Amino acid sequence: MTDKDFFNIWNHSSGDEVSKSEIRDSYSKVVRRIEKIEGQNGNRIHSKKLRKIFLYSLGTAAAIMAIAFLSIYAYKIYRPQKALAVAEPIEYLEVRAGAGEIKNVTLPDSSKITLNSGSLIIYPDKFAGSKRNVYLSGEAVFDVTHDEQKPFEVSTADFIVKVHGTKFNVSAYSDDDVVSTVLCRGSISVLNRCYDKEYYLYPDMSFSFEKKSGKIKIASVNADDVTSWTSGGLCFNNASIMEIINAVGRRHNVKIYLETDKYYQDRITAKFVHGETELEIMDALVRLMPGLHYRINSLGEIYIY
Repeated sequence: MTDKDFFNIWNHSSGDEVSKSEIRDSYSKVVRRIEKIEGQNGNRIHSKKLRKIFLYSLGTAAAIMAIAFLSIYAYKIYRPQKALAVAEPIEYLEVRAGAGEIKNVTLPDSSKITLNSGSLIIYPDKFAGSKRNVYLSGEAVFDVTHDEQKPFEVSTADFIVKVHGTKFNVSAYSDDDVVSTVLCRGSISVLNRCYDKEYYLYPDMSFSFEKKSGKIKIASVNADDVTSWTSGGLCFNNASIMEIINAVGRRHNVKIYLETDKYYQDRITAKFVHGETELEIMDALVRLMPGLHYRINSLGEIYIY
């Protein structure tokens, strides 16, 4: 209902004996009076108060039309304000796991997240809409509370994981060449942002995306190995030297530099599940990759050559 509609109701209730100019003038005065009271009462006027104002202005002959007018006008100025008062703002929270840290996060719906070193999760303080959406940069294991009415989604820079109450791992570090997700239990689908195509996974399956080539790979894996980092382990399956360097550096909060490109094509499969230090892992790489050497400077930084 517009202001023009309100004026027409006022006009019809005034009778033929009143001139058009008088009608417009009286209407303006009443509206200004209402607006003045609105300002004094924080934009809320009880409908009984409105009724008294209009009955006084119109007279008893127009009482019925006044009540109709008031009902519409009260709905216009009172109901929207009431709705706005009920709506509560949503605050977005950030949790970071620094280098060498692993953090546990509980979401508003009781879903559990284990955040790996060098990772960031952003989520609302309440899931008020039709979806439960969080943003991840880095790696995390999600144990999601089932809710058919509100699907759960994890957004990363390269893909979106859609969840239906399940446990899964997402690895989406900005400095990794490959990002991936692995399903532990339940079911998920992955929407790749580049191709706008959705992929469905079953337990012990992985989805990986190579950023440079755009290559997508679906493979069978051991989900327990992939998520072993939550208990201090590091497992690599056909990983590149850079993937290993990044993972070890984040886990042990140490800077590792690769001074040669002769190992770029090598792929490594290895498990470190006994709390190995960064130097023990380097020694293992020396045994696995003939010709690889490393040195440590006075700051504790590692250089591979």
